[in-house]
Amino acid sequence: MKLYFLIGMALFAFGAHAQSPDETKVLKLSADIFRWEVDNKIDSLDNAFYEKFVVISSKGVRQPKKQYLTTLKSGNFTHNSVVVSESNAVVADNTAVVTGKGMFTVTVNGQKNELQLSFIEVFSRPNSRSGWKVLALQANHLQN
Repeated sequence: MKLYFLIGMALFAFGAHAQSPDETKVLKLSADIFRWEVDNKIDSLDNAFYEKFVVISSKGVRQPKKQYLTTLKSGNFTHNSVVVSESNAVVADNTAVVTGKGMFTVTVNGQKNELQLSFIEVFSRPNSRSGWKVLALQANHLQN
């Protein structure tokens, strides 16, 4: 009887951590967005962001979509690499939230920086048949 209980608990724990198809799609899009930032694929980013998209940087600077994309195009801010160490998604109806942590290597005005950040991304879609788009992104410095 104990064995069945342990097997049941193990299956329950495994199921609790399994990703739904929507969570998997959102996590893939999140990873794609970081890759597009590193590869400077502005058109792909433009497509992935809602028109009212907003990013809040780790320094608290708020940029709407057009301003953020212009900053990336300028070359004054570049993502050299993004290595995500943790990423989790939660989907509720037509809203999804991705939280995570990672090492972001960026160059700002010619100066390279390595930033250990946590992040939160908010995704939305008009209905269950539509694709996901990013509505907001916020990054915060992690304490050592």
